Amino acid sequence: MSDEQQSSPFTPPPTGPVVDNTASLGKRLQAMVIDVVIMMVCIFPFAQNQGLMEIAEQQGTIPPELALKLVLFQLMMFFVLHGFLLHQYGQTIGKRIIGIAIVTMDNQKPPFLPLILQRYVSQWLMGLVPVIGILLRLADVLAIFRDDKRCIHDHIAKTKVIDLKIPVSHHQGKPDSIIV
Repeated sequence: MSDEQQSSPFTPPPTGPVVDNTASLGKRLQAMVIDVVIMMVCIFPFAQNQGLMEIAEQQGTIPPELALKLVLFQLMMFFVLHGFLLHQYGQTIGKRIIGIAIVTMDNQKPPFLPLILQRYVSQWLMGLVPVIGILLRLADVLAIFRDDKRCIHDHIAKTKVIDLKIPVSHHQGKPDSIIV
């Protein structure tokens, strides 16, 4: 009997090498800078139109009603700019330009609502905590320097950011896939 005839149908097929397709810190930083610049380009005219610069200069602070307007405008702009790409591809504009994407831990496109609630709302809420909000956000971002290159918001959302130019990893002979 040949080796082929003796092999069990339950023997797992040979697997290829596991490839780490996690996006580099540099690419994640580039994408974030692009997203921040785009957001600032959109927010600055709104802030000018509302007189926020002059009011802050004169009063030393922005009145709560104007601060709320600014926050709501930022949220609206986030969804206008990034909503479609996040829903369709797990990418913001910056991530799309740089060639990286947010995926689940098995390299699938994450569902939109959990992605927004767990990954983004968690960051926004951390930033709103008086006094320590900035420290929470800093801890969130600094977590990227751990071995798995995932921020706290990645862990909360059970996501990772991958480099789309690196072939996806193989598990038990079957490649993971992502539709991007």
